[in-house]
Amino acid sequence: MVGSRVTVLMPVYNAERFLREAIDSILSQSFKHFEFLIIDDGSTDRSAEIVESYRDPRIRFVRNPENLGITPTLNRGIEMASCELIARMDADDVSHPHRLQKQFAFMKRNPDCALLSTWARVISEDNRFIRLERYRSNFYYYNLTFECWMYHPTVMFRKSAVEQVGMYAMPFSEDYDLFWRMSTRFRIANLAEPLVDYRLSATSLNTVLKKKEYEIANEQNVLRNIRYYLGSDFQISHASLECLRHNFRPLLNDYDLHAVMESLAVLDAVTDKILEKDNINRNGKSIRGARYYKRKFILAELAKALPLARAVELLIRTNSWITLAMVLKNFAKWHVKQGVKIFRSYTSAARFKIFSSQAIKNS
Repeated sequence: MVGSRVTVLMPVYNAERFLREAIDSILSQSFKHFEFLIIDDGSTDRSAEIVESYRDPRIRFVRNPENLGITPTLNRGIEMASCELIARMDADDVSHPHRLQKQFAFMKRNPDCALLSTWARVISEDNRFIRLERYRSNFYYYNLTFECWMYHPTVMFRKSAVEQVGMYAMPFSEDYDLFWRMSTRFRIANLAEPLVDYRLSATSLNTVLKKKEYEIANEQNVLRNIRYYLGSDFQISHASLECLRHNFRPLLNDYDLHAVMESLAVLDAVTDKILEKDNINRNGKSIRGARYYKRKFILAELAKALPLARAVELLIRTNSWITLAMVLKNFAKWHVKQGVKIFRSYTSAARFKIFSSQAIKNS
């Protein structure tokens, strides 16, 4: 579209329930110079009818000849986009009124930035607030090795950069895969404010319909990322890998101190390589800080889940004295509370017994 400075790319598949709210949130943006490229991926509900009911000239509506899936649909949209800057949007989410304006302004001020995300408010199907996803912006580069903090519908990226890294490539966890590959070659950034409402619904692919497939893909991404730094033949146990992804269940189900130590050793080895590897996003202070907080979080979560003796052993072995002090403090607090409860229960029972005895005597 002539005069457009941003392409808003939104794939649609059977999204009739929330689609109008998503479209309206884009059309009511304070930033007006955009084309809204909506691609229907073979919907069987009223999605296409809803899109066609709009008469806004900024909307470009195309339909896939059949259901292709999210990755081919997004790549088709990137190829069709008329603008260098592309903002992603999903058909069940809501963009805040100044989202495009703030992202466009940042990208214009920072021409070396190829990928920009924002914080997100997580909401329910009925628009109830669930939580605010906010992370330290200077930790994003480091943490992309182990997890994806960038919510897909929050991002704005440069078309040329996406093309240079090979576009979307995976059928699941396609966003994480793309963002990490971009981070190895281009500057990434985050706006530390919520500019999108991210909806959790029964039709969400990554959390409901294709949850297992996305989990497997995320594991593959993290293993690929670790091997990028430690070598293509590097091996790590499933439990240790999941620990680095902050999924502690496999490790706790068959707890082994050696597996925890393996996770921390891999974390340190990867951190050293990230510090060494030349990258536009590399910042030594931020990388070391991100490693410190990640390590602290892992140990604190494991200590909370383990029996006290094992928690103390783990924290002593890892020289985590501050966390150990907190664990012992909480343990002591819990026992004091239990003692108070027992005392109150005992005194209440004693008072009842005295009262009952007096009542019997009086009768």
